[in-house]
Amino acid sequence: MSDLIQLKESAKDLSVLIVEDSLTIQKQMKLFLEKLFKKVYIANDGLEALEVYKEFQQDIILTDIQMPNMDGGELIESLNKLDSKSKIIVFSAYGHSENVMKFLRMGVCDFIQKPVNFQQLTTTLLKVVLMKDSDNGEFTNELLKDLKIIKNSKAPITLINHYKGLPLVHDGIITSIENDSIKIQTQNVQTKAILEQKSTTIETDKSIINVTLKDYDKSTNELIFTDLEKLDRSPKNREALRIVPEKEFVATIFHHNERYNFNISSLSTKAISFKIKQFDEKIKLEDKVNLSLGFNTFYTTAYHNTVTHKERIDTKASVLKIEKADDFTKIVMSFDLSLADKKVLEKYIYQREVDIIKEFKRKTLQS
Repeated sequence: MSDLIQLKESAKDLSVLIVEDSLTIQKQMKLFLEKLFKKVYIANDGLEALEVYKEFQQDIILTDIQMPNMDGGELIESLNKLDSKSKIIVFSAYGHSENVMKFLRMGVCDFIQKPVNFQQLTTTLLKVVLMKDSDNGEFTNELLKDLKIIKNSKAPITLINHYKGLPLVHDGIITSIENDSIKIQTQNVQTKAILEQKSTTIETDKSIINVTLKDYDKSTNELIFTDLEKLDRSPKNREALRIVPEKEFVATIFHHNERYNFNISSLSTKAISFKIKQFDEKIKLEDKVNLSLGFNTFYTTAYHNTVTHKERIDTKASVLKIEKADDFTKIVMSFDLSLADKKVLEKYIYQREVDIIKEFKRKTLQS
């Protein structure tokens, strides 16, 4: 079924208001829309449109922006004050991205660039009419409201993931929004990271949102997310690069005559975190401990041979955070290294980062 036929069927019981100061455009649009909608109303400016709306409460309003007496922006503000349920579509010759975002944030459903293409108008009207029928345009969740504005503006979002600490950042496009989930398409490399991590962080110009992966539609390359949670800061803004060390990296904690070797979940030049399945709680928040790090770094000689150096760093550490989950406990410890020790650890982290990049590339190519 074509969009035009579907629109005619869906809009046959609806009314539409055209707000336009050009008599030529008024006539063209009225002739077109009278074949589709039950009733078509005309207003020459925002002030006149407001009076017409108060009397008849049209289902859909098509409005220009630049008009005498009351412009489109003022009309939309007035309609919002009246708690209007009408779906608003803006058409204008001034299609700057800041204008688009401004009106979408005011509750406008879509934006059409002048001169109006009737095929585009048909597609947009159908989308808005179906939105009205299903009431998918209304969300109580403020985060979903913001994401809907971005979807309608066709603006990209930023997706942030980490593979063993390595940051992966690419743009994505929101393809669909439901009452409790969103669908997103992104580049294959980001998709692989999301499938590995089972979640991602969405960054927009207004919000930073953590979402959980619910499903993946391989045929359309759409990732389906749920459980939206607003974050205070972006994971892109970490002070230091964190990586997951390889198994040969050893961290030993000495505390109250006890010795501990926990599974390391991340490492930077400022902190280390552990993931512990059975935690006896002898280590407390803000405790001071002795921390010993053992690892290898690699150096290339003048003859292009690789030499392995066994490194050891001994330092004092403070217990910064203890977080309990269902089946493990996470402990984060911070430390301050001497300049010499910091340079050694920086070299290890750089070399480990290179290895992680190679590993992720291999994984991506294999899948």
